[in-house]
Amino acid sequence: MFITIIAFLFVFSIITIVHEGGHLIASKRAGIRVHEFGLGFGPTIFSTMRNGTIYKINLLPILGYINIAGINTEDPQEKETPENEKFYNKSLGKKVTSIIAGPLMNLLSGFLIFSLIFMIMGIPTGISNEISTISPGSEAAKVGLKPGDRLLMINGETYSKPEDAIKFIHENQGKELALKIGRNSQELLIKATPQYNTRLKAGLIGFALKATYKKVNPLVAIYSGLQQTLGLVMVILVLFGRLLVGKLALADLAGPVGIAQITGQYAQSGLLALLGFLAFFSINVAVLNLLPLPALDGGRLFFLGLEFVRRKAVPIELENKIHSIGLFVFLGLFALLTVNDLMRIFRH
Repeated sequence: MFITIIAFLFVFSIITIVHEGGHLIASKRAGIRVHEFGLGFGPTIFSTMRNGTIYKINLLPILGYINIAGINTEDPQEKETPENEKFYNKSLGKKVTSIIAGPLMNLLSGFLIFSLIFMIMGIPTGISNEISTISPGSEAAKVGLKPGDRLLMINGETYSKPEDAIKFIHENQGKELALKIGRNSQELLIKATPQYNTRLKAGLIGFALKATYKKVNPLVAIYSGLQQTLGLVMVILVLFGRLLVGKLALADLAGPVGIAQITGQYAQSGLLALLGFLAFFSINVAVLNLLPLPALDGGRLFFLGLEFVRRKAVPIELENKIHSIGLFVFLGLFALLTVNDLMRIFRH
């Protein structure tokens, strides 16, 4: 549990610093004043002022925020801020740069981390028989499988290719299988029943096998990092599209509790595995933040698009009201996903 909490805070803190740092740097370069840069929420435990910006570390170290002059018009600091340093008085290009910089920094950091991992480990070439992660609330978690376990046999049969073992599991949903597992110096017999996944149309026990890697030169690693990043972007967009048309249910998504569990699983598999998840999650944050929905950076960009078309900005007060409604909707969605996470845990 301790490792899970530390890993969760590490991943979210890095993603937050990168994202909000992108907004901070781009805004200052555009001549927009930034009142505050905060990491976490709640009572402040440390603060300092640099170049007109207050930097804070707060008690609850989850997520963070940036207070850009000219966006929150009800902030008392707005009265003391020169008009030429406020967001809404800047050119359209500078406003777009200020908003889009956060997601782009998340995208860039994901690409750089993937490239670094490929430089160190090489590029994936297949899978081994070693379990890398266990899905929270899955059959694998229920029967006691753990990261680091080695899949030796299924129903007394040895598979020379781990891919064939996984294919056999996929084809035998609802049937109890006898798994011979190597754990440290022991061999265990664990019975598990693949559960049918309607989205993937396959039986799943709920574990992933560790990838095998091939050493490559740095240029190939960077190219592979770019491929991985672009591939993930496309997968995220496809999954979002499936969610919109009802082919993917909200119950299939992980909320904060589920993400924390997954983070802990990767942390137990080692630092590079955790960094891989950090890159994956950072790219997710980038893509989802660019969707044209209220309360997201993409929502702000949508209103800037309207400004470009209309040649006139939407009043910032009206825009903020719409974003506030969107924020309440997202908070409700997070609450629903959290309930789903807890139900999955207690169900098993």
